[in-house]
Amino acid sequence: MAIKKASLPKSYINIKDLGFALLESEEDGTTKYSNVIQTRGLQEISVETGGELKNAYADGGIIESGNTDGEGTISLTMHAFPKEIRQLLFNEVYDENGVFKEVKGKQNNYVAVWFKRERRDGNYALVGLTKVMFADPAIEGSTAEDEWEFSQEEVEGTAMHRLNDETRKIMFQSDLEGASEDKFFDDLLQGAYTEAEEIPANTDNPDEPAEA
Repeated sequence: MAIKKASLPKSYINIKDLGFALLESEEDGTTKYSNVIQTRGLQEISVETGGELKNAYADGGIIESGNTDGEGTISLTMHAFPKEIRQLLFNEVYDENGVFKEVKGKQNNYVAVWFKRERRDGNYALVGLTKVMFADPAIEGSTAEDEWEFSQEEVEGTAMHRLNDETRKIMFQSDLEGASEDKFFDDLLQGAYTEAEEIPANTDNPDEPAEA
């Protein structure tokens, strides 16, 4: 019997196109997203949705194995979170005087999350999570010294299964026959995705074009 050899893909060399959408409702058998938005500044990201292996023992050894769904987690590091993303994820809404007050019991929003992983050969993968809640990022700072050290913001979240179809993670590969990026976004955002509004990388001056 001939042995089929697997193809040798190129490694991933870049991550980009981080996007979010507000999960408004999961009631009455429908899922509704809104506020679809995309941002720059993603530096690192890690998604874990794998469960644990469970073994059944009999006759002095393992007779059957299975895996659990496991707890889904996502962690990401940003150059900085734009104010639009902070409002979407953390309900950080400032009033007309530029003041935000965190009150007892404040709840963050459920959101869908996606990002792109680019290969050296031009192909890419998309990874999407249907329902995530992020914890507020820590507030940190340091004094300026002889050389600049750019700040970073790190945040962690829990990835859950969407109620109506029990889906948690959706993935896309551009190099597969019949690959449709539109279908990926239709499945992830249930029709809410048309064209994401991109937040510029220069958050201090949004009117200045972001660097390519």
